[in-house]
Amino acid sequence: MKRTHKFTAILAVLAFVFAACEHPINPTPGGDEGNNDPKERVIVYTVGQTENRQTLDTEGEWDALLDVLCNQAKNGQTVTFYNMSQITYYQNNGAGGTKAAKTFSTTDRDAMKAWMKEREKEGLTVVVTYDNGTWNGLAYASAPPASTSVDIIGTWHFICSVVNYIDQNGTLTGSDLFVPEDGGGSMHYTFYNDGTMSLTFNGMDGTTATDNSTWTLGNDGELCSELLPNGGCWNVNWLTDNTMIMSRVDLGTEEGDLLYQLQFERE
Repeated sequence: MKRTHKFTAILAVLAFVFAACEHPINPTPGGDEGNNDPKERVIVYTVGQTENRQTLDTEGEWDALLDVLCNQAKNGQTVTFYNMSQITYYQNNGAGGTKAAKTFSTTDRDAMKAWMKEREKEGLTVVVTYDNGTWNGLAYASAPPASTSVDIIGTWHFICSVVNYIDQNGTLTGSDLFVPEDGGGSMHYTFYNDGTMSLTFNGMDGTTATDNSTWTLGNDGELCSELLPNGGCWNVNWLTDNTMIMSRVDLGTEEGDLLYQLQFERE
């Protein structure tokens, strides 16, 4: 049986978002720089066209991975990374804040690593290249609209969502996780190149419900649609042939500042 109806009630429940919904394989990081301070990160990164994930438990492991990424860039690869477990959120969404893309160039490898670390702390996606002895970096909150408008087309399996609760001191106080499959169902979003989209919900009892709407992409890279969990507009932090990660923040709510994240995998 197929039923078609509006998802208002369902989407109200899905006011959560993704942090690290899966448990990525944790390869040996390849060395320790002498700093074993605990700091968990789940880093998704691409070297050229190859996407990988690593779970890192210490600052030393993070430093070691940055060395690997710098080596790959120096070898001629374009390197991109994002911290999937990032709870850093944007204090300033204005044109001069973290919504504006940041660039950096240097001939000093250590200066490049320091810049990469600072951008990771801000919750940004970082792209690094190397050319004629110069390191070049680009960091952004939302992927460039030109690439997003092309790469998002197709069907995406909604993996999970998480909302992180952050107090006035910037401390994570709790989080809520939603995984459709935990309830026996599944959710799939399809984006079409004419600006329309559909949401399909497969229930555990074999029923299917669908809804249709539109999506838009702003000049700042924010993707907007009423069909996305919690509605409104989202930063597209990560978008490859395999994975899409979005985030947004609600500042100053009764529950504190809320950081939402969503994760999708391409069908």
